[in-house]
Amino acid sequence: MSTADAASLKRRYDEVSPKYDQGGPSQMAIKLFWLTYEHLTWKPVEALLPRDGTAWRVLDAGGGGGKFGTRFAEAGHHVTVLDISPGMLEGARVQFTAKGLLDRVAFMEGDVAKLDLPDAAFDLVFCEGDPVSYCLDAYPRAVKELVRVAKPGAPVVLGVDNRYEAFSGSLKLGRPEEAFRTLQDGRTTCPYGLPVHAFTVRELEQAVADAGAELLEIFGKPVMFFDMLNAMAAARGGASGQPWDAWAAREEILAMQEKLAHEGFAVLGQHFQVMARRRA
Repeated sequence: MSTADAASLKRRYDEVSPKYDQGGPSQMAIKLFWLTYEHLTWKPVEALLPRDGTAWRVLDAGGGGGKFGTRFAEAGHHVTVLDISPGMLEGARVQFTAKGLLDRVAFMEGDVAKLDLPDAAFDLVFCEGDPVSYCLDAYPRAVKELVRVAKPGAPVVLGVDNRYEAFSGSLKLGRPEEAFRTLQDGRTTCPYGLPVHAFTVRELEQAVADAGAELLEIFGKPVMFFDMLNAMAAARGGASGQPWDAWAAREEILAMQEKLAHEGFAVLGQHFQVMARRRA
C-alpha cells in the first residue's frame, strides 16, 4: 500500500469511526445478512480456540471497533487490536472498557502490510473485513506479514473481497464498464468509496502458499443470501398466504447458510474467508 493510499484509508476510517457498527440497519433482510455474516465468520474461528483454559495471544489485525476482538477476550484470550485508524482504535477501546476487558487487550496503530511486530508472536492471527483488500497490489506482502507473526502451526484467518461479487454488483447497478474493469484487474471500491482489491480463489491460494502457510479452506460468507431468503419466503409462506417472519426463522437461516457456505459455493459469497495455518 502506498503512503497516499494508507493516508486516505486512515483519514476515511477516522471520519466514520464515531458511527462505525452503531445503530444497525433498519431493513430486516440486511439485519439478517449481517447476523449471518458474523455467525459464519466467528463459528469456525471459535472452533479453533483451546477448550482447556489456555490463554492464547491473538492478533486482531484491522480490528476496527473491536467487534471480534472482544469475543476473543471474553473467551479468555489476550488480544492485540491493530488498526491503521486511531479513531477506530478509540472505538475498540470503548467497547473493551464497556465489557470490562481492558486487562486482556493492547491497542496498536499500524498497517497490515508493514507490521511492527516480532516473528512468531501470536497463537492466532485474525484479519477480518477489508484490511488485506485495502492493500491493493501489495496484498501478497500483507499476507506474508500476517503469516510471519503467527507461530508455526498457528491459524491465520483472513476476510477479503470476492471479485465475482464485485463484478455482479456493478452489473446490477447498471455499470457494465466498471464491472468489466473489475473482472480484469480486481480493482473496485468499498462502501466508503476507497479502492480495494477483489480476489479470485486462485489469487488467494497463491498468496497463502507464497506466504508459507497451508490452506485449509476458502469459503463464502454469506452465499446467495438474498436469493435464498426470497426462495425461503416463497416456500414457507406461499402456501398459507401469510407473510413469512424471517427474523423468527433466523436459526433455520443460519443453519442453511452454514451448510451452503462449506459446500463449494465460495465464489457466490459476498466475502471470502480464508482459513490457513503457518507451516511448522
